[in-house]
Amino acid sequence: MEGSLPLIIILSYAALLFACAAWAEGRGGQRLKAHLRRPTYVLALGVYCTSWTFYGAVGSAVADGWAYVPIYLGPILVFILGRKFLVRMVEAVKADGANSISEFIGGRFGSSRSVAALVTLLALLGAVPYIALQLKSLSSTYALVSGAQNSPLILVCAAILLAGWAMLYGTRRYEASARNDAVLFAAGFESFFKLAALLAVAGFALALLLQAPPDVLARTQHTLATTFSPRAINADFLIITLLSMAAIIALPRQFYFMVIAAQSSRDVDQARWPFVFYMVATLVVVVPLATAGIALLPNTARPDLYVLQLPMSEGAHVLAMIVFLGGFSAATAMVLVETIALSTMVSNDLVAPALLGRDGRDGPRNFGKLMLLVRRAAIAAIMVFALLWALAIPDNQRLASIGLVAFAAMAQFVPVLILAVYRGNRDAIAARYSLIAGLIVWFYTLALPQLLGPQILAQISTSPFNPYHLFGIGNLSPISHGAMWSLGLNLAVYLLVTARRVQTSALPGLLRSPTPDSSLQSARIEDLKALVARFVGPNLAQEAFANLKDGAGVSQASARKAERLIAGVVGLPSARALIGSRLFGARLSADEVSRLLDETGQSLRFSKDLLAATLEHIDPGVSVVDRDLNIVAWNSRYLSLFNYPDGMVFVGAPVARLIRFNAERGECGPGEIESHVERRLTHMRRGQAHSFERVRPDGRVIKTVGGPMPSGGYVMCFSDITAEAEALAGLRRARAELEARVEERTQDLREANQALATADAEKTRFLAAASHDLLQPIHAARLFSSALARQIGGGDQDLLRKLDLSIQSADTLLRSLLDISKLDAGGVVASIERINLKPLLRDLVDTMMPLAQEKGLQLRLFGRDRQVETDPILLRSILQNFLSNAIRYTREGGIVVAMRSRGQSIRIDVIDTGPGIAQADHGRIFREFERLPHADGGGIGLGLAIVERTARVLDAQISLSSNLGQGSRFSVTLDAATQTQTEVPLASPRSAPQPHKVSPSLKILVVEDDPANQEAMRAFLDSRGYAYQCAGDATSAMQFRAAFDCALVDFHLGSDQTGLDVIEALRPHHPQARFALTTAASPQDFLERAQAMQVEVFRKPVDPAALDLWLAQVSPDLGGRESESLGNQDRLGPVLHV
Repeated sequence: MEGSLPLIIILSYAALLFACAAWAEGRGGQRLKAHLRRPTYVLALGVYCTSWTFYGAVGSAVADGWAYVPIYLGPILVFILGRKFLVRMVEAVKADGANSISEFIGGRFGSSRSVAALVTLLALLGAVPYIALQLKSLSSTYALVSGAQNSPLILVCAAILLAGWAMLYGTRRYEASARNDAVLFAAGFESFFKLAALLAVAGFALALLLQAPPDVLARTQHTLATTFSPRAINADFLIITLLSMAAIIALPRQFYFMVIAAQSSRDVDQARWPFVFYMVATLVVVVPLATAGIALLPNTARPDLYVLQLPMSEGAHVLAMIVFLGGFSAATAMVLVETIALSTMVSNDLVAPALLGRDGRDGPRNFGKLMLLVRRAAIAAIMVFALLWALAIPDNQRLASIGLVAFAAMAQFVPVLILAVYRGNRDAIAARYSLIAGLIVWFYTLALPQLLGPQILAQISTSPFNPYHLFGIGNLSPISHGAMWSLGLNLAVYLLVTARRVQTSALPGLLRSPTPDSSLQSARIEDLKALVARFVGPNLAQEAFANLKDGAGVSQASARKAERLIAGVVGLPSARALIGSRLFGARLSADEVSRLLDETGQSLRFSKDLLAATLEHIDPGVSVVDRDLNIVAWNSRYLSLFNYPDGMVFVGAPVARLIRFNAERGECGPGEIESHVERRLTHMRRGQAHSFERVRPDGRVIKTVGGPMPSGGYVMCFSDITAEAEALAGLRRARAELEARVEERTQDLREANQALATADAEKTRFLAAASHDLLQPIHAARLFSSALARQIGGGDQDLLRKLDLSIQSADTLLRSLLDISKLDAGGVVASIERINLKPLLRDLVDTMMPLAQEKGLQLRLFGRDRQVETDPILLRSILQNFLSNAIRYTREGGIVVAMRSRGQSIRIDVIDTGPGIAQADHGRIFREFERLPHADGGGIGLGLAIVERTARVLDAQISLSSNLGQGSRFSVTLDAATQTQTEVPLASPRSAPQPHKVSPSLKILVVEDDPANQEAMRAFLDSRGYAYQCAGDATSAMQFRAAFDCALVDFHLGSDQTGLDVIEALRPHHPQARFALTTAASPQDFLERAQAMQVEVFRKPVDPAALDLWLAQVSPDLGGRESESLGNQDRLGPVLHV
């Protein structure tokens, strides 16, 4: 290729890079830059891939097989497995405000300048040969593509060009931490170009291999099989992988882009997998390139240059030039970023402490400008040393060996870097000695042998101090040997020194010397401004503290801000020393100053990240204007809402310009454009809050809310409320329709509710009629059966008993079905009253006692009396069902009825010694028509279903505790009465029915409207020999004036007047007569009034035995026992015979 053409192409490419950097540095295209920054950040991380990996990886693969893989494997493993560490490292550095890796480590080790200086020295010693390697590759490849001789002049020109570029874009501001998008975008473009070049030449190599003769491919395959034998993977593979893992986080250029250039930890988190794919791509292309080089290039060709020689050997000069530019990009990007990062480290950690110590505690005036000159001088010095080293490198030296030596140097401060990431205030002395030990051994075992001649190396190779074989231990390669010794001694020294004693510096300094003079308030804000102005200039210092008045004390937040500003110029350790010197004199150590300033660091960091994340994730657009009415902050939503042209919105842009642009497009409504601008500017100047909605020309509705900021300036929020406005309009339209529809639906609901109420009333009336009509025939049947029993002989009595039992079963079934129907229909309403439990339970136990005694069972009542508020009739129904089941299922033993207090509740238990109930059947037995085996007597399986429904009416809880063979406990729990009342006197227990005599003189009035029931009652009374008279309706009964001793009156008499009305009408005319009510109605219909009137009640079908007993008791010629019993009944009131 003609000699001048490569130079022209190089200069053109360099001009393109300058244009890219200038565009990134300029104010235009802000939206495009914002979109490109994330992929550019990922590509910039590819600065790891230098000319060593671009050219040297193929050379390593050809010569050593697997040796090239660890260079890529290490970073891949770190980015795949080390997510939490990478995120934490970025967050820690951002929190400290460090500008370089040395500042961060020094700051975390007690703000130690010596630790930072040692890290800088190691980085310099490792980077200078590495930069020399890039310069050497540039001169070698340029000579190859141009056909010129590899002259030192090429090295000198390259060094001058790169140094000038680094000075131009790397040292333009005082603050080293200032955002440098020019370098970021330039490096990102170069990383993209070199990857594209590698992929292109790899595709070219594959095409050549497809056309190669079979014998050549077979010979190449044999060579590669030998080189890439699995047995070739040794300890070097592991050690180089570890060195590469260390390099990806410790190389100054890598730290500069990965950490310093990151806007937040989110950047590195999102860049992990794209960077892994980038590394995998550069790893994979090595194989076809190495294969094609072995197969097609002569043996005299340098493997390190196969990438370039392949296209040149085939006459593909355009591709060769692209490959050369890819290698040029790899080398220049590394040199550019490495020198910028190193110049910051040198100025802040080596030169600044010396200047500050020489010129007084605050340093010279215009310190910021001086530090810019120092950084530029550092770039020049680094490039000069690298140039000298490159001139000393033989042309045939492998690129990989130089790169690995640099990796080993950077690895020396990786242990302290890891410690710094996870916690601050580490042991500076231990770090200092460990770094010194690692530096000495690294230099002796790896760097020095490259400087010494072969004769000197040969002389010491037989001594114990052979740099390649110290003390004769081990049999590793030089790089593995040097890395193991240097890092091993480094770690050992750190552990030994750390363990020497408990660090007193771990205690807060203010506790060690609690002097009141160590307050931040001992300095004034004007002193702080003057100090900061020396480093960043008076304008920036005045702006930073504009909201603070002279004479005010220095707060921790102000000191922290000053530290950040000064640290951008001289580094964090020096900045903290300066702050401590100015604010505290010599009374506090750097460690103590660091701790005081860090108290607000985390909260400031949190507030900044929170604000940035909030602005980007909220829906409204936000813009912030400073006190000079220039825009200083905005979010992406603000840009998308107003669609400003590229370059219009930038930091410092006058907000009047943006308002005028919007007004010209009709965004501000009708009226003069300048009046819109002036009105809005007036709001901002006066700090007046405002809020309004505006319909834009495109139909969208934008709500604008603005308000002043406490420190001056104005913030505005723009929300697109189009959807809300449309929804509101639709809501207004639908409101009228909705009101009409609601009224229509309401009317439908009224009609439906009326229909339901009518249906419920009809159902209630039906159940009431059914309960009366269905039970009437059974009532008659029982009376006829009882009458028949007096007329037949003994042989037929058993048959008659069975008939009576069948009638009783039918009665029970019908009564249960009616009860369930009423409960389900809501026809049962609880009548709540305060009652004493013991009288109710005593009466129930006395009633059930004959049945228990008949089976030989004991029936007992335990517990002191308690009061509850409930419906006594419904509660009695529940307990009577429990007791009936207990007697029915228990064959031996007994039954206990007990009352227990449970907090604010009362639990009534019915406990039996029956066969018990399996756990699986506990839920089943409360369903309709469910019966368990082992029962004596009848039962149709409805009792517990009625209990469960009745408990819901009472708001009571039913529980069961039972196991097979262990008896059962059925319980009902009710709320205890809130206040204690006088206990109702207990009645004497009623004795069991005794045989009675028939009194022929007893005169009975029977009032019954049903002919069948009247006939049955006649038969019953005739069989007993009683004298009686009958009335078939209420009217004739009320007009009855003949004498009678007692009356049996039906409740329902087929008219509006009930049996109780008849009794009430007859009593004045027959004051000595006794009255009983017979009924099939629900107790709620009659019981309360019957109790008040002291009327005995018999539920239909009437039990003949109970009726016989009552008739005997009311007979006028009773003996003493019957009279006494009757007297007790009078005192107790009416008895409900169920």
